[in-house]
Amino acid sequence: MSAAESGRLRRAASSVVLTRRGTGFVVGAAASFVLAPALSLPALLYVTGLLLGLVVLSSVFVFVGHSRVRIERSFTPQVMSPGALARATVRVTNLSSLPCLEAHWEDRLPHGVTGDAAGMLPALGGSHGSTSRVSFAYVLQGLRRGRHDVGPLQVDVHDPFGLVFRRHTFGDPEPLTVLPRRVDLPPIAPRGATDDGATRPTPHNVGVGDDDIIARSYQPGDALKRIHWKATAHRSELMVRQEEQQITPRAAVILDCDPGTQGTARDRKGQWEYSTPFEWCVVATASITAHLVRAGWVVALQSSGHGVDRLVADGQDTLEDALVDLAVVEPEDTDVSGRVAAERATYVVLGRLTVGRARQWAGALSSSRTVLALVARGTPAEALDLLDGARWRVVSYAVGDDLTGLWSRFDGATSHAQG
Repeated sequence: MSAAESGRLRRAASSVVLTRRGTGFVVGAAASFVLAPALSLPALLYVTGLLLGLVVLSSVFVFVGHSRVRIERSFTPQVMSPGALARATVRVTNLSSLPCLEAHWEDRLPHGVTGDAAGMLPALGGSHGSTSRVSFAYVLQGLRRGRHDVGPLQVDVHDPFGLVFRRHTFGDPEPLTVLPRRVDLPPIAPRGATDDGATRPTPHNVGVGDDDIIARSYQPGDALKRIHWKATAHRSELMVRQEEQQITPRAAVILDCDPGTQGTARDRKGQWEYSTPFEWCVVATASITAHLVRAGWVVALQSSGHGVDRLVADGQDTLEDALVDLAVVEPEDTDVSGRVAAERATYVVLGRLTVGRARQWAGALSSSRTVLALVARGTPAEALDLLDGARWRVVSYAVGDDLTGLWSRFDGATSHAQG
């Protein structure tokens, strides 16, 4: 017997567990064996053999039962909002020619998902019969963003006497995605900065794409410098340039994933420790993105790392694609220089910056006409001065602050506005 086969056999044997009744049978058998010679009652040895024989036969029974079962699991919907409900459907098929007795099942649920994932599995017929398959369903609720693996299915097979059970594990885990929480934001008219540094209300279409240049017929009063000579030669009449902006505004929304600014680090297992500030920033990023997309903007959603890079627009990525990326985004230690691309209007959600990190961000977004930033309270004044010098509009926040109120402060907010 190979080492692998020996290991599988040991794991299978260890999966057989005595119930309280089975433990009582074993204790009774041991007591009968001891008392038989002490009391000169040989008949007690028969009791010993009977009790142990029942336990052994029950163990053999559960050992061969449910040995070949196929599990199929699906979710409706596969992607869910936090607090929403999803329906999990599990299909169990007996692949063995032997029937399977009634058993107790339980689906393993990870942290971040809750539900009543347990019940009784009815008896199944052999693989050649019509009763070899059964389906059952239960309801799940997503509590925390992320891609959570549900399963495998744990099945406890009991013998008819209730002396032992065998704990089987069937199937592979299936992923269920919980999107980040989102807050409904009110429409605002954010203030931007002109080229000379003066503040002015930014029009609703700030951040639109490049101007389109078209030609129209000359009208009295048009400046001669606007004559479109190429179009004039083609049409044989005077044509002038007319610049029109595209009707679809564009914006960039960027999430800071730096573990230093978000107050997190890896634990002994190499996993990122849970960070309340980072989760707040993910909620803010998801809320701003959803708000702009629903208002008709083309949104370039990015992170300072490699986790998120979406263009939400017709024919491109969808809002759900972007939110799924935010559901699984993790902290990442990267230099933002060259990692982010600014639009005319850029919204950034940052942690507690150092002076060096603020300098990186100011340089990375220097091409943006308007930068609206949420910056964690506790950022040093020197770092805020760097952002102010780059003509950013900054609103400071603390974890737990009302995002709607902070968002409204961009509507005419002043530099270093306090949340």
